[in-house]
Amino acid sequence: MAWNPDKYPETDIAAQVESIRATVSRFDAPTFTAADSIRDAEIRYVEGELPHAEAAAIFDAASAAVPHAAGLVTLLSVLDHLPVTMQSALPELVNDTNISRITEVLRFIDNELNSYFADSDGAHLTNALETGRENLYQALRRSFGYWQCRRDASEAVVADFDLRPERRQELVGKLLAALQAWVPGSRAQLRGSLGSGTTDDYSDMDICWVVPDAEFTEAVDTSGAALSQARAVLSLRADPELARSARRRLVFARLSGLPLFWRVDIDIRSDSVAADDHYDVGNPDARSDTGWSAPASAIENAIAAIKAAARGQTDIADGLVRRGYERIGHHPGSTADLADAITSLSQACVAQEPGLATMADEVSQVADHLLRSDHQA
Repeated sequence: MAWNPDKYPETDIAAQVESIRATVSRFDAPTFTAADSIRDAEIRYVEGELPHAEAAAIFDAASAAVPHAAGLVTLLSVLDHLPVTMQSALPELVNDTNISRITEVLRFIDNELNSYFADSDGAHLTNALETGRENLYQALRRSFGYWQCRRDASEAVVADFDLRPERRQELVGKLLAALQAWVPGSRAQLRGSLGSGTTDDYSDMDICWVVPDAEFTEAVDTSGAALSQARAVLSLRADPELARSARRRLVFARLSGLPLFWRVDIDIRSDSVAADDHYDVGNPDARSDTGWSAPASAIENAIAAIKAAARGQTDIADGLVRRGYERIGHHPGSTADLADAITSLSQACVAQEPGLATMADEVSQVADHLLRSDHQA
């Protein structure tokens, strides 16, 4: 998974957080004393330096003295973690729609705090520290997802060979339900081989997600978060041919803990073009190569080549490998062994994009398992 560069300082989110911190500085000394006591007790309890009973007693005493101290500690903790949250999110989800959503909630919190200092009405404080905080949690989940999957670099890579149809079918059911619940009035259905009933063990999951026209941008910009309700999302890419279409996008998602073959491809369409399978295909104004990764695309060729070879389609597999090498401007060398050529292609992709190393390791294992002569025999 490619981690997002640090966009946080450039966003309105950072400015709004600093504004909230400036507003919070207006609380009186007893509030800060109580908040510091709660924060210190939490840290010492987590680090094993303070028994639970003592930590609870400190919390109760500080809350009795200043009832809003605990809420203030929680709010500041969420603000402290915002940069990390953004850095660990899928790059495609750090977009204008989601940044605006989070900024709006932060602005609400800041406004309510300022209103409290203006008229001392406790309702404003409740709005900021309880309603506002919950709204912020929801905005972060809506924007960046419910699962962020970060792999331990020391963990061994083990390819998943569990291709049982019932396993895939169970996941498909969860994905369809998650998408339809995410955008009210939308509908999601299977396409491709799963939709037609011609699937085999290697078939990926093709989904057509039709959304109300007014919700199209929201659906596109939060598609990764929507999928994360069912399973953690490792990567999310948009087909460049439709990357600027106002009514249709094609998104490729890889989810955690699945066989390489089971990619999720989502055709997101506005209601107004739901029945048009050719909408914006070949339209140069709909195309954008911005952010498109040639190595990430080429390693998908390697996976598709394994799939084709496993199906006995050797010529197709050879063509996929050749185009994968062409995509990254790399010469395939003289090897005649398909498994070696696929493995070399995946390694060449890693040389250009190191974040693909885990996927390349899986490609090598799957190629060895399915394509070596001893297995085929």
